[in-house]
Amino acid sequence: MLRITLTGPLAQTFAALALATLAGAAQAGSLVYQPVNPSFGGSPLNGAWLQAEATAQNDAARRAQRLQQLFSAQQSSATGTTPGQIFSQQLQAQIYSSLANQITQAIFGENAQQSGSYSFGGSTVTFQRVGTNIQLQIFDGTTTTTVVVPATATLGGGSGAAPLSGAP
Repeated sequence: MLRITLTGPLAQTFAALALATLAGAAQAGSLVYQPVNPSFGGSPLNGAWLQAEATAQNDAARRAQRLQQLFSAQQSSATGTTPGQIFSQQLQAQIYSSLANQITQAIFGENAQQSGSYSFGGSTVTFQRVGTNIQLQIFDGTTTTTVVVPATATLGGGSGAAPLSGAP
């Protein structure tokens, strides 16, 4: 065990300081909540100031809302699209996406077909398996686009080719 002994004037000063620190009584004041709003017991002189602050905040909110409306109107007029047209475009995109999923399932799904044809809105998509490839022809009414997709893939990084799901 380590024991430190202080002697002389330093020891007396240290002892006096320790006693003075420990002997003082701890004091604390009570916290009292004082409301600001006169409606809840605050000073009546705060009423005009609070009203002015609320009005300023409401004006700023209205100004921001008006700017947003103007910005939206400018965007709509600049692009020439109405909310109804935007909805129509989104609905059309959903329908095309669903149709693309159906065609993909017909080509690569569990019951994959050897060939097939889908017509919609003046466009025709035909597909057929040719050797190890799948040939897609997309006719949009004026032009024909041909896409050739391999029906085989390398699995697990090996060198052997295995058919994709549903391929013969």
